[in-house]
This record gives sequence, structure tokens and C-alpha cells, in this order.
Amino acid sequence: MSNLDKQQILEQAIEWLIRMQESELSSDEIEQLQQWQLQSAVHQKVWEKALLLQTKFSDVPIDLVIPVVQKVSYSSKQNYKKYLWLLAFVPLCSSLYFSSQQMQWFADYRSGTGDRKSITLPDGGIILLNAASAIDVEYTEQQRTIILRKGEIWIETRHDQLNRPFVVNTPQGSAQALGTKYMVKMTPEYSMVTVTQGKVRVSAQKSKQNQIVEAEQQLSFNAHAIDKTKNYEESSIAWTKGFLMVNEMSLKEFVARLQPYQKGMIRTNTDVENIKISGTYPIDHLEKVYAMLAQTYDLKIKQYVGGYFTHIQAEE
Repeated sequence: MSNLDKQQILEQAIEWLIRMQESELSSDEIEQLQQWQLQSAVHQKVWEKALLLQTKFSDVPIDLVIPVVQKVSYSSKQNYKKYLWLLAFVPLCSSLYFSSQQMQWFADYRSGTGDRKSITLPDGGIILLNAASAIDVEYTEQQRTIILRKGEIWIETRHDQLNRPFVVNTPQGSAQALGTKYMVKMTPEYSMVTVTQGKVRVSAQKSKQNQIVEAEQQLSFNAHAIDKTKNYEESSIAWTKGFLMVNEMSLKEFVARLQPYQKGMIRTNTDVENIKISGTYPIDHLEKVYAMLAQTYDLKIKQYVGGYFTHIQAEE
């Protein structure tokens, strides 16, 4: 196969990526994509690389993903000029994106997609990272600090001989343990604390507001305000035992919850997105999850490219 042929395959893969990001593929388009992949081993290799990179950089605009995908090509300078306009945007876009992501990539501890990781702290405490999470650990003579960069963590603190406070920091504020077992979750908009044992003092970053969270309570907060405490929901910590528990959750939101455990992309047709999902699902065995969904809710679920692309639609 010539370099020109390989470049054409790369360009076709880029076109498919753009189409997938712009809107969901129809059943016919999915069939066309599958047939395109089966044309040769090179088609499959290029597509797997493209899809893997898009998954790893799922929060990056497609304009940033495309130049990376081009690294697998054997193209000439002339073909690269075709995408030069994309490269012109990379310095600006990437500086904004990487400034917010860099600390995650270089965090002390990270967990990958579908990977929960247990960490033993210097004082004997335990932290369990959910999939796609990241933390920094900073122990000084004055304080024990965990910086949550991404995702969510479960913490079991231990008594410290130096009586140093134990604090988890997020962009929205802090959660100081008062002898406890608790979970801290962060999103771009808010953080959430769930306590099962002991107490936690929550403080908002940009206000003087703070709140004590008792055992079997939880609350959410942002940088300016703290919500009222409420009884904790077991579903919020079910991931620590390997399960995803939901009750009357839309399929669209369920898929978003499932995504950190799936290596690749999950796409749903719009006509099934609002189906209400309930039950307990094993996040370490996604094939069982898909089988349960298909049987219970009359869904047709297919996987392509070795499982890197999962498509959910109504059973015909």
C-alpha cells in the first residue's frame, strides 16, 4: 500500500471522527463505518488509533485531536498543508486545555479508565481512587493534605501521632476529616462529600461558610456556597464495592456514569436516551451490564473495533 493510499485512509478516519462528534450516526452510517474498517488491516489500525486518542482526549475539541491522529500517517508535506489551519489553533486551544489538565497528568497517583486504585498513605490511611481519578499527596510537619485533581476518592483516615489535620482540597473548597471514613467527589461545577463514619468539616473556597457533615450524611458545595446536609445515598459510594446503583435514571445519564469504566466511546440513539434505568450493575463486568440493559429494556447493543465503540439503540 502506497503512502498516498495510507494518507487517504487517514483523511477518511478524520472525516468519520468529525461526523461522530457533530451528531450521532444512523444505523446505516454505523454499518458503513464498520464496512470501511474491514477494508484492510491499515484501515483498522488507523481507526483504532484515532478512536483511542479521541477517548483519551475526550474533553479536547476535535480540532486538537486531529493533528495528533495525523502522527500515524505517512503523508507528504502537501497533505499536511491541507490541515495547516487546524494546527494554527492548537497553541491557543491547547494552552487553555492543557493548563487545566496538566496537573492531572502529572499527579502523584492516577487511575485509568475502568481502573480503581488503592493507595496506602504514609500514616497508614487508605485512599481508593475511582476510575479516571487523580490526586496529589502532600504531607508536611503541619498538615496532611490530599489535592483531588479529578474524579472521586474514598478515604479511611488513621490516627496521626503528630496530630496533624487531614484535609482534602478541591477547586471548590476543602473537606477536613474529624476521624472518619468519607468520600469526596469533584466535578467542574461542584464537589460532594459523603460521610459514613465520624465527621467532616466542609469549607467553601471563596466564602467564610463552613458546615459539619455527620455520619450517614452528604452535601454538595461550590466555591461560594454550601448546600444543606441530607441523608446519604448508598448509591453514591457503591463504586467502592464495584457497583453502579441507579434508580429511575435516564439512559443518557446512566451512560455518562458508565463511561469512566468503558475503554472507548458509548453512543446512544436519541430515541432511547430518556428510558429510565434502575438496578445495581457490576462495573468490573461491563459485558454483564450491557446484557442486563438489553434484556430489561429491549435495547440492541453492539460493540465495534474490539470494544472501543459501543452503540446503544432500540431493539428492532
